[in-house]
Amino acid sequence: MATEDIGTPDAPPAPRAAGAGGGRAAPLPANEAERIAALMEFELLDTSSEQSYDDMTMLAAMICNTPMAMISLIETDRQWFKSRVGLEATELPRELAFCPHAILHPDQLLLVPDATQDSRFADNPLVTGGPNVRFYAGAPLVTPEGHAIGTLCVVDRKPQSLTEGQQAALQALARQTMVQLELRRNLLASEQRNLTDALTATANRRAFTLRLHAEWKRLARHQRPLSLLMIDVDHFKRFNDRFGHPAGDLVLMRLVKLIGGALREHDLLARYGGEEFAVILPESDATAAEAVAQRVRGAVANAIWPLRAVTVSVGVATALPTTTQEMNSLVIAADEALYAAKGAGRDQVQVAPAG
Repeated sequence: MATEDIGTPDAPPAPRAAGAGGGRAAPLPANEAERIAALMEFELLDTSSEQSYDDMTMLAAMICNTPMAMISLIETDRQWFKSRVGLEATELPRELAFCPHAILHPDQLLLVPDATQDSRFADNPLVTGGPNVRFYAGAPLVTPEGHAIGTLCVVDRKPQSLTEGQQAALQALARQTMVQLELRRNLLASEQRNLTDALTATANRRAFTLRLHAEWKRLARHQRPLSLLMIDVDHFKRFNDRFGHPAGDLVLMRLVKLIGGALREHDLLARYGGEEFAVILPESDATAAEAVAQRVRGAVANAIWPLRAVTVSVGVATALPTTTQEMNSLVIAADEALYAAKGAGRDQVQVAPAG
């Protein structure tokens, strides 16, 4: 099939509200916020092509006898193509796209036999100029919860129609595409459970190790330091022995919230084991890491605890971009600094020499 670039036309007129003189932009679905949230659960936007999706668009184009077919995902302000046949463009502004009209009716196939005769699209730059879209058919991709996150659509440069059999086949392919998407979402959810501590709902030891490996690789590439905090609850065994493990669990859950409040969005907090936590601080030198550690220590010490005061000791270690040490050396250094903090009286921060 010939490849057609249907990228944004040169200097398109400003989009108008739907219904205003045959304007292009589709109104937002009533459940737009929930729909966008559902779309994000698939973590599919801007990912590479995959054969399972490319097979669907190939079959759709063949069955419907069109030169173009796309798996389209509708984000807040754009239409992004996970798979495409017959075109080079990877996305379109949402206000120019046909698919936002299709998702307004998740249970129906949107058919546009001749766009020049349809008031919604007649003045659309994709119709009035290259690539001269005439025919469109879009089958919504609908999650089991009822959210239309995109479409499987076919496009032609000449007016046409689909037989009942072609329409049924396009909708069947859309359902099978959704099956593939659901498998992806379920796998992501399973992986997330495997990387999450069941008690505190923060990252677990495995997630910590994976992230530290990734940040260690970035260390030299970005020429920015990497810091690590090791945090331990002071005299936690005594607390459990006196008040019981359920009370201790509540301390750990609240501790996660207090620590998280002192961190940046891209820092990682993980439960390292028992009452010990680790924090990865990308692109943070020793001075910045110590400041974070002091905020954490102060937040815990100044919090009001129902049974007795709770404090933490914190060890800080930093790896420089020039380091020749192994990744585990950063963990060892932070752990040694933690033990130094506990040995010096607890409820304090100790910093290992940067290396």
